[in-house]
Amino acid sequence: METHAPISPALDAATSTTVGGGSEETGLTRGAIGLTEVTMQSITTIAPAIAAFFFTSVIVGFVGVTAPLAYVVAIIIVLMLGSSLVQLSKHLPSAGGYYTYVSRAIHPRAGFLTSWMYIFYAPLVAGPVYAFFGYILQNELKANYNVDLPWLWWACVVVGAPTIAFLQYRGIKISARAMLVTGGFELLIVFAIGIWGFFRPGPGGSVLQVFNPSNVPTASAFALAVVFSVQGLTGWEGAAPLAEETRDPRRNIPRAVVLSIVIIGIFLVIMYWGQLVGWGTTNPTGLAGSSELPALVLAHRFWGDAWVILLFAFLNSVIAVCLATANASTRMWYRMARTGSFPKALAKVDPRYKTPVNAILVQLAISLAVGIGVGAAYGPQVAFGFVDGLVLILAVGSVYIMSNLAVFMFYRREHRAEFNPLLHVVFPLISSAALIYAVYKSFQPPPPSPYKWAPVIDGVWLLIGVAILLVMRARGREEWLQRAGASLADTASS
Repeated sequence: METHAPISPALDAATSTTVGGGSEETGLTRGAIGLTEVTMQSITTIAPAIAAFFFTSVIVGFVGVTAPLAYVVAIIIVLMLGSSLVQLSKHLPSAGGYYTYVSRAIHPRAGFLTSWMYIFYAPLVAGPVYAFFGYILQNELKANYNVDLPWLWWACVVVGAPTIAFLQYRGIKISARAMLVTGGFELLIVFAIGIWGFFRPGPGGSVLQVFNPSNVPTASAFALAVVFSVQGLTGWEGAAPLAEETRDPRRNIPRAVVLSIVIIGIFLVIMYWGQLVGWGTTNPTGLAGSSELPALVLAHRFWGDAWVILLFAFLNSVIAVCLATANASTRMWYRMARTGSFPKALAKVDPRYKTPVNAILVQLAISLAVGIGVGAAYGPQVAFGFVDGLVLILAVGSVYIMSNLAVFMFYRREHRAEFNPLLHVVFPLISSAALIYAVYKSFQPPPPSPYKWAPVIDGVWLLIGVAILLVMRARGREEWLQRAGASLADTASS
């Protein structure tokens, strides 16, 4: 197997570069944020309101009242996935995230393809989210106030994408504060609707029946509910690309990953439980078949005219998740450009705000194109389920599996004294098997169009990545192989 030379610390010292004959600082702002902010980065990438409300009908449709139990099992699986990221990030803090981890542990080309699939995930999230929020808003305005604004969904894309880009441009501290505020409001409002359900229960039996395995309809249905619950928790890895801007990243990034999974995992169990109790546990099929989001139905019932507060939670969720995923994608592009596997222009950092300005502009263009383009082609509701659902779960699932392989190889090769069979073999195997099963169940039987094209789209994207590697090799442009696995740890130890 081809090997790559040891990392030179000088290659990773992000201090300055020459541009147009002049010198300007290009490094990201080291130590700008702490544990609280970076934990919120992961929490908002998960998007609590979207996870708590947009997946409700699907999961309850599979397993009825035992939906909270499915989330308990999903949390265990996601903690196993998170364990791999924790084990890698504590030794390899880097804005490159999975690019750095897999490059160092397996091979730079594998790292490139892993990050190639990840950047198919994070940058595409925002556009369909803006559009879907606009779709919900325009439907609620028409239903409740007879105000018909059919253009509102794409207007939300046009306004939302530049707003997030501006917050990114102004610096990671501004972004982090915005996520703290919007994410905090989101959590409070979403938590309120769930807790309200326990005090205003619908018809049904004991509230504890949601955790009784005997109420599970079938084992296969429960497994599929767990799969979608895992999908709803996706985003906990969002802290990793902020390593270079986080204080004490080898300590705070792992803590942020675990904290985000535990906090949002428990949060979502309570939210599903509260929604079911508030709706009425004797009629879970009614919840699953509701033409309106069950959370909005409950908000009308519980709060009357004040139901619009829930729309405010959705707005906060949109801002927070789009900002979090944009931060993650642009930092990964920045690191890949720094090493030479992506165009150097993406490594340009604004001298005043210390933000990757060209990467932010690319993210803005992608959000606008995907949000408006796919929304216009299929409608904003279908676009959300298609892009942010099946297309992206396939992409990020492959990234998680490569991370599981990387953690095994990294500890066997570089930290053999710390090798732990449970953390580095058992957890990766179980969580990888769960993800593979998720892919299988998502397409057996094949879903209708356009959903059935998701594997083809991901496959084509992967082949494009392979073609790029082949072209770089044919042209002898592989100096980036020597730098791909560089991290802050290498610089600090020099």
